[in-house]
Amino acid sequence: MLTFREQKESLLCIALAMIGLMGCASKSDWQDPGLSYEPKAFKQILKTRVPELSEKQVVAPFEVPRDARALARKKLNEAPAGLNPVQILVSALTDPKPEGLGIEYDWAASGTAAQTLQIGKGDCVSLAMVLVGLGRGLGWPIYFAEARPEQPVTHEFIELTVLSSHMIVIVLTQEGPVMIDFLGLIDKTAYEIHPIDDLNAYAHLINNIAGHQIVSNASVDRQMWELAQQSFRLVTQIQPDLGRGWNNLGIAYTRLDQFDKARLAYNKAMELETVFGSPSRNLTIMETRASGKPSVTLRALSGE
Repeated sequence: MLTFREQKESLLCIALAMIGLMGCASKSDWQDPGLSYEPKAFKQILKTRVPELSEKQVVAPFEVPRDARALARKKLNEAPAGLNPVQILVSALTDPKPEGLGIEYDWAASGTAAQTLQIGKGDCVSLAMVLVGLGRGLGWPIYFAEARPEQPVTHEFIELTVLSSHMIVIVLTQEGPVMIDFLGLIDKTAYEIHPIDDLNAYAHLINNIAGHQIVSNASVDRQMWELAQQSFRLVTQIQPDLGRGWNNLGIAYTRLDQFDKARLAYNKAMELETVFGSPSRNLTIMETRASGKPSVTLRALSGE
């Protein structure tokens, strides 16, 4: 999940780790019926939260095509007895075609499950969308979770620093919760694991898509910042308590010289979460910019 600081990323190879969930969220946290939605119910709630969305924009980002679900089920049915079903599902995601879906990790690619399957790559949020969709197609209790590090992972770009947290997937098995970590980070670094519902996960995805569109362009003009502002505003509508969305919305408003709106967004971000101190720092930079004085580079854009 991306958090921007106003101011080259090196891509990580995919590494999947399945670890018993200990010292994190309790088992009861994963049994909350509000964490997951059927696609139809998800779309209805999304439309209620953001009534101005067009029918084309109202999507369930974890929906996967029928052929992908069929491949996953075939993998499970044909696997030798005794193999871990969760590992088999992960292999269906990452094994080369035609045996698997051939999905690779790419920090700079964000999309829904359908989009990720089409391009064959995605960041941790995108991979989570596909895996959750496959698992639910099998009837599994499978959920999104945010993994928050004690210190953020940073990626430096021109005029922006991107602070990354991490999204993982949790499967409830008979032996207990199993964590699927696409980068193999959780066993090496101190992370806090927090279950999030499907709407929250979608807000993270939209946040990432908008962020990647900004950092992937060498020259970002006013029109691009206007589009980013619309996306970050949508994030706050879908998940009003997502602090990183408000922080990033503040940056977009700052770049559009809409300082009063930026100030409100940064203050809202600070109310909700620290985002590693980014909203406070960004607000200070914005006030300097609004006063007409020379300013330092904006410091942080938040995300996965």
